[in-house]
Amino acid sequence: MGDDDAAWVRPRGRAWGNEAQRAVLHAIAEDVARRTEHKVVAIEALRSDGFLEFVAIAGDEAAREEMLGKASPLALDHILTLGVDLDGWRHIPNERLDETTRTFLDQYGHKPDVPASGLPNGWDPDDQLVRLLENDEGELRALIYLDEPLSGLRPTPETVAAINAEAGVMLEAVVSIVERELYGEQVRMVAQARRAIESVRPGLGEEQFLAEVSRAMVEAMAVDTVDVISEATEVPELEDERRHVSELMRRQWRRRGHLVVEREHTWGRGEDAIETPPSLTRIMDTHSLGSGLLVPIGAGEEYLGTLAMGRAIGEPRWTTSEIVAATTVAGDLARLVLESRLMERERALNAELRGVADYRRDMVFTLAHELRNPVSVLWTHLELLADEADPELRDESVHAMDRAARRIEDMIEDLMALATADDPERSTPRTRVDFSALVRESCQFQATTAGLSGVELEVDVTDDLLIVGEVAGLQRLVTNLLSNALKYTLSGGAVRVTLAPERHEQRDGVLLTCADTGVGIAPGDLESVFKPFYRSARPEARRRPGTGLGLAITERVVSGHHGRIGVESVLGEGSTFSVWLPLAPPDAPRGAA
Repeated sequence: MGDDDAAWVRPRGRAWGNEAQRAVLHAIAEDVARRTEHKVVAIEALRSDGFLEFVAIAGDEAAREEMLGKASPLALDHILTLGVDLDGWRHIPNERLDETTRTFLDQYGHKPDVPASGLPNGWDPDDQLVRLLENDEGELRALIYLDEPLSGLRPTPETVAAINAEAGVMLEAVVSIVERELYGEQVRMVAQARRAIESVRPGLGEEQFLAEVSRAMVEAMAVDTVDVISEATEVPELEDERRHVSELMRRQWRRRGHLVVEREHTWGRGEDAIETPPSLTRIMDTHSLGSGLLVPIGAGEEYLGTLAMGRAIGEPRWTTSEIVAATTVAGDLARLVLESRLMERERALNAELRGVADYRRDMVFTLAHELRNPVSVLWTHLELLADEADPELRDESVHAMDRAARRIEDMIEDLMALATADDPERSTPRTRVDFSALVRESCQFQATTAGLSGVELEVDVTDDLLIVGEVAGLQRLVTNLLSNALKYTLSGGAVRVTLAPERHEQRDGVLLTCADTGVGIAPGDLESVFKPFYRSARPEARRRPGTGLGLAITERVVSGHHGRIGVESVLGEGSTFSVWLPLAPPDAPRGAA
């Protein structure tokens, strides 16, 4: 409490205990007043959120109407520094109060409308006699105030000794009741919540587990709604303020606190009230809630999500013990959330390992199948050569063996290129490449093949488009796309290659397109064209030679250059492959031009 505290904000009230517990404490306050010969006795209980709350006031109906259930910050400095110690009690004479303390007491306390006694050593209406009630471990549990002594005199060591003798047992009872409220209700709620959690079947993924836990807990606990929300959970009513609310909960996790949400104000642990965010008000309106309790779920420094509990309009306010219980349950949920995440990672890893095993099996099977034909050709013609005397037939066998050997060689080169493109630890020099010149050269190299096939090759390339990359990989990329287009385009058709600047996701880049009027790709084949060894089952495609590795290599080269590749096709009309690659930054190292 300092001089800069211009505005005093009262914390959330009526958050401690139930009516039965309050009634017992009121009876104790009345008994203490009678035994100690004071007109007024007030008891403040310490709540789990760090605030004090008046839970019993005896002997002053005006004070009871004004103060009962009201909360205040845990500010003991004025008691400890201004008070005079009297056998466990602190007497704070009026003349020792400073202006800051008077302002605080005016805001959070009650001054009786009675005159000073006028007696020597007489009691003043601004005097205070207070005792801090602690448990056996020295932990503060409550404060008790005695006011308006019937004698009209200030306390002395003798009168305080008499007070302790008369009220000592009562003071111990106050501590016991406050602790029982704190721990008894907490144990009951935690047990209910844990039974609900245990009823959820094991082995669920995180989101499914959280949904099941939410349903189980709302049935087991005395609340109207329970939602266990992870950072990834979509809450439509919250999206406009998701970042703001998430930051509020992250701050609460760092403080190991919570938020109590009511329609107008929201309170955090040991914090002044803030205006309730509109998104939280909308959620309460949607579910007809009067209040909510938000407890962060976390582990170490990591915020994982929120345990959100709601009560209907008109239902009791959240008590200290409920908040403590919810905090304990949130700790249990954090452990289970981490276990669910670990299980999901294990499942994903197992699926990935199964995928790798399947991929290897398919690779071996496909490779064996693809090698069988050329190897069979080699063996067949070797046998023919051993028995054939006719030179012309021997030459035909040699040519057939040459074609088979070349096919095997092409397959080996493609396999090596695929392995190289797939190697995450492979480090190749990246330099600034004149991609415009590279595309033109590749087209010129393929122009003869296009002419012999009766296919028109159109080229439209913007000059001086520079990218950063590996020259060999980029050459293979362009060559694969162009040779594929020429291979599947019939005589009389056309292949068009274009290269132009293109922005993608706020980044400057280049767009390479290779469009043909060939046989096209069936819709069912489109999603598989970039898989290794994939060949369409259609006869028109099968008649063209190939290893099924070209497009797989192309896709990996594009990915390795932080680009994207796509394909559009209409069966019988042709296909268009599009490749976007980022432009070279000005400071990129120079290389191929």
